[in-house]
Amino acid sequence: MTYFGKESYQQVISSIKRVPFQEEKVFNNKNYDIDWYNKLIFGDNLQVLKSLLNYKKEGKLVNSDGTYGVKLIYIDPPFSTRRDFKGTNSEQKAYSDKLEGVEFLEWLRKRLIICRELLTDDGSIYVHLDNKKVSYIRVLMDEIFGENNFRSSIIWDTSIPYVSGNKWLSPNWIYSQATILYYTKSTKSYIFNKEYEEVVQKSGDISKKPIKDVWCDIANFAGFLGCKDYKSKYPTQKPEALTNRIISASSNEGDIVLDCFAGSGTTLISAEKLNRKWIGIDIGKLSIYTIQKRLLNLKNEKKYNIECRPFKVYSAGLYDFNKINNFNEESWRNFALNLWGCESCHEIIKGFNFDGTLNGNFVKVYTPIELTKMSAKISYDTLKSIYERIGDSAGSELFIIAPKGSFLFAEDSYKIEDVEFNILRIPYSLLARFTEDFKMLTQPTNANDVNNAVNAVGFDFIQPPDVEFDISGNEIIIKKFISKSRIKGEENSTLALILVDYNFNGSYFNLDDVFYSDDIKDNKFKLNKKTIRNTMLIFIDTAGNEKKVLL
Repeated sequence: MTYFGKESYQQVISSIKRVPFQEEKVFNNKNYDIDWYNKLIFGDNLQVLKSLLNYKKEGKLVNSDGTYGVKLIYIDPPFSTRRDFKGTNSEQKAYSDKLEGVEFLEWLRKRLIICRELLTDDGSIYVHLDNKKVSYIRVLMDEIFGENNFRSSIIWDTSIPYVSGNKWLSPNWIYSQATILYYTKSTKSYIFNKEYEEVVQKSGDISKKPIKDVWCDIANFAGFLGCKDYKSKYPTQKPEALTNRIISASSNEGDIVLDCFAGSGTTLISAEKLNRKWIGIDIGKLSIYTIQKRLLNLKNEKKYNIECRPFKVYSAGLYDFNKINNFNEESWRNFALNLWGCESCHEIIKGFNFDGTLNGNFVKVYTPIELTKMSAKISYDTLKSIYERIGDSAGSELFIIAPKGSFLFAEDSYKIEDVEFNILRIPYSLLARFTEDFKMLTQPTNANDVNNAVNAVGFDFIQPPDVEFDISGNEIIIKKFISKSRIKGEENSTLALILVDYNFNGSYFNLDDVFYSDDIKDNKFKLNKKTIRNTMLIFIDTAGNEKKVLL
């Protein structure tokens, strides 16, 4: 398939920026001595997948058989998107930004390429699609994984009722199917644990019969058969029976299962119950809190009734600067290098230590601890002393990374003779060549946009919004909401959604309700509970920044 803007396989792998993971919270860590934590990661999945690829190279993704990488990937990606931006009048739609056509295909193709690289040699991938894009994605999958590695096009009879009263709503054949493309990385070596169904013969005897690739026995939430799974408030939630079958067929206990469009977290729940390791990624805060609740409430399920294994929640692309400053020297240095996409290396040139390279140029990282030891800030004289020591023996371009407040000058570059010193500040830098492509994480303002195809590039630092509101009974009246999120110095974030925990336990947020900003009229909304004592609200702007308030 040829189209404008299509990058080569190697270009995709080399051009994607990876981002470091910032640990937010550890759950169920008591009485465990383990070397693996299941991972729930908030961020753009393309950048996160690239970082996981580094984990694979470093031997940090280990399966039950000792192989490195991910054994099974299941994804249910979005198929198109329409993100509305409002003008000065809150009811006015200013313009629509659509990710469609070839732009969407390249958006998904990049993610599929990194997914293939992440798989073990005997790994498998299942891509869940509707009938709008399946023919295009099938061509991409043949190209990326190879036609010979196509295993099956599974049809799931979703049995969605298109009927109102006695009147069928569809003017055409009744659409009641989803397609799941199943590929393996290898032609011959892959896991497949065949599943059987019981069939009653005319004689009354029961035989063993292999499952076909048309699945009519798995109920959808909206289906005629009635699905009895736990139902979250997250749109497009899939039933556990679906992910149970896929995970059981194409992985073994102790293998790593990945879902990089984690959504409501059904893949992770199934992996947890089937004793697999798992990694979940999503760009939506609603997704992260929904999954967190489902995992922590497994102990209350009648059929399961045990605590989930330890897992960690990470941020990737939106960071808490205060937490970074609490890192030890090595962790701060590694975070800084990863943040700007540098390769770590230790090089000494004429007695001066460099910590990494960026686009082939040497990088020096000054950590907060190192600066404290120096009892000085970085000045022009600091750069001159480096030049006097090494001259141009390290090349004509060097990079200096340090905390924002550690410089005595404001410029982002400084030239001495033929050597250009480029300054990268943390928490941010205005160096145009590194920030011109930055796009922030985007949170939905309505239920229909929850699964939008978002393309975030780069990173940002948390800036909690200013929020003021009044309470009248169980009604919340928002008086002020000011987002402080800025990309390139411009404020461009608004209120996206409000999450509610009606009985905050003082330890972690347990999602009970969600209110989208598009559904809030006249800045007022009513909580679905009359008693609001111990209720926690999380106000989230469109860039993913949070403001938590305990009533």
